[in-house]
Amino acid sequence: MSKPAEKPSETGHIVVDRLRVRFGRNASMVEAVSDVSMEVKPGEFVSIIGPSGCGKSTLLNVVAGFVKPSDGMVSMDGKPTDKPGADRGMVFQQYSLFPWLTVRKNVEFGLKQQGMQSSQREQAARTLLGLAGLLAFENHYPDQLSGGMRQRVGIVRALATSPQVLLMDEPFGALDAQTRVVMQQILTNMWQRFRISVLFITHDIDESIFLSDRVYVMTARPGRIKAEIPILLPRPRTSDMALSPEFLRIKQQLRDLIAEESLKAMGGELKDSGLAGFGMEVGPQGVAELI
Repeated sequence: MSKPAEKPSETGHIVVDRLRVRFGRNASMVEAVSDVSMEVKPGEFVSIIGPSGCGKSTLLNVVAGFVKPSDGMVSMDGKPTDKPGADRGMVFQQYSLFPWLTVRKNVEFGLKQQGMQSSQREQAARTLLGLAGLLAFENHYPDQLSGGMRQRVGIVRALATSPQVLLMDEPFGALDAQTRVVMQQILTNMWQRFRISVLFITHDIDESIFLSDRVYVMTARPGRIKAEIPILLPRPRTSDMALSPEFLRIKQQLRDLIAEESLKAMGGELKDSGLAGFGMEVGPQGVAELI
């Protein structure tokens, strides 16, 4: 396995250009993503946040090659992402491990598909599992692991094939708060070691600030880019930074942006359901407390 850290620094450049994604036809057509333009620079960690149903996962699935654009284009290193490829590793919220394979065999799976010899696969898998603190569990099966450990295996498996980009769709959403913090630190450490580009979807504002170089905020459906917020906190980052004035300033800015969009989304849902006009009001602060 070639070391991801040794890849040319110019690879892993994602460009989204005026992307639109529509589902259904005629009266049942839904526009999930509308006129989105953004980018992830080589080696950059970028998060996308926004209200539920705003099209975050749809956007990620277009980058992954699982969903076709209705208009516009998504490219990586100048080539359209019109189908899935080994150059993009994917980590989902649900643990997508093969339950009949051991931890090491799960990590080896993609390398086997690439034709790597057995001894090389084993060495590469054991090296990565060691970096993730999982080498002692290489012969365990997924159902013998905790949720956080299974997600660590998922990240290692995605990294094993040396992708240029890691795509992550709320990978820590199902974890408890304490495990989630640990996983954020582990992911940060691995990203700093391999320096591949990461596009990360999350609902957690603190998580987006702690992990990212930049955060894109999406509007309520149809999803557009509402704001692009640079995160200039120094690295390496520690949990103590969550109490710093700069962290809290960015957090409030993101909360306000999402609260405004959540109000719009809630208003549209009430109107569609016929419940509007019954005196139901939620202020921005109230919505912010819910997200």
